[in-house]
Amino acid sequence: MIRKILKRVNISKNKKNVAKISTGTMLGQLISLITLPVLTRIYGAEIFGIWALIHSLSLIINSFSDFGLSYSLMVEKDNKIPKGYKIISTISLFISLLSSLILTLFYVFMNEDIMVSYSIFFVLIFLTSFLSQQVQICYTWLNRKEEYDVLMKNPILNQSIYSVVGIMLGFLGFVQYGFFIAHILGSFVTLINMKSKLPKGLVTFDFKEIYLYIRENRKFALYQTPTNFSNNLKSQTPTLLINSLWGSEVLGYYSITIRILKIPVTLLGQAIGRVFFQVVTKMKRQGEEIGEYVLNNIFKAMKVSVLPIILLVAFGDIVTVLFLGEEWVVAGHFVMILAFQYFFMFLQSSVQGLAITIEKQKYAMIANLLQVIGIIVSLIVGKYLFDSIYLALILMVILFTIIHISYFCVLFKVMKVNRLSYVIKVVINSLIIILTSFILRNIFNYIFN
Repeated sequence: MIRKILKRVNISKNKKNVAKISTGTMLGQLISLITLPVLTRIYGAEIFGIWALIHSLSLIINSFSDFGLSYSLMVEKDNKIPKGYKIISTISLFISLLSSLILTLFYVFMNEDIMVSYSIFFVLIFLTSFLSQQVQICYTWLNRKEEYDVLMKNPILNQSIYSVVGIMLGFLGFVQYGFFIAHILGSFVTLINMKSKLPKGLVTFDFKEIYLYIRENRKFALYQTPTNFSNNLKSQTPTLLINSLWGSEVLGYYSITIRILKIPVTLLGQAIGRVFFQVVTKMKRQGEEIGEYVLNNIFKAMKVSVLPIILLVAFGDIVTVLFLGEEWVVAGHFVMILAFQYFFMFLQSSVQGLAITIEKQKYAMIANLLQVIGIIVSLIVGKYLFDSIYLALILMVILFTIIHISYFCVLFKVMKVNRLSYVIKVVINSLIIILTSFILRNIFNYIFN
């Protein structure tokens, strides 16, 4: 069965496509790693915290600004894709604009100290949300068209522009806004790179066509929108709560932690996931069973991710301080705690779009909502019962892990795949990570202390 599937999906071609995206991502991450110590020293934890808040709000807007229709480009008929692209872009433009205005008015009403003027806050949220949604829409299009040469360049362009402009503006004295401008320019250049391979035009004012397209793809609007919203709410709830409970400086430490931990996920997990999504949707259209292929993909992701996660759990604080300086030691402690969670996030990233492919977005939505509740409970208990951000994050990781494993067990049941083999593998690998990192750290402490 497995041999038959592997033969049909042409694994050698898939590996080549993963390699293309991974190469671009690797070079982009290398640029980010080289320049991050400079950027952290120029702008400091507070500026990173403010940007984390803006970026977080933008991602939440993105979860519904396309009405969940972006992924319809992966399953739509070829002749309908150009029209779909303009319609989705138009919806995204107006929803991003309206949502950014509402969020800004909310912060005005709450009289929140956001460290920048409210007008600048509005502009930053709108540009960040709209540009990042456009990048995602273009990614979906080019992924379907297998334009991996174009996708390979994106991380390099994004990180190069962001890093160079950020450092230049910082040295010129634009410490308050230089960091934000650099991020937006990076997204804009990335979008221009992709637009050359997409249809001309961006928006349409044919409201009848917009209505008909939404109606034809209403299953995405009905199921994918709440799933996207719950997924982004899950990932951004820590940012919003940490900002409220512990302030922008602690949020800055958390933001840097996420940047560091996202490197293995971005470097390889997303590359595998994008190719995986293209393959499984193709298999699904051809009426093939995908369960064994999915399980195999997760097992491969486990093998790839175990060693980096062990090193991060064991030596995350040491590496962070050496890399960013003594003032970032809190971020180093965060890295050690949250690295275990990112093991599971890497696995999930490697099977991107699985719930969409098997049309079980409601399960993803339920899992996301449970994780949001877990995050809220963890951070509130950590703050008001223990007054410790560290204990709050440990509790958050434990609840996240339990919900994540349960969610994938449900998906494997739907695909009629043996769940026990998945559970055994994930438990064994989790124990390997915990025990090995504990042993390595104690050996290190014994030798050097």
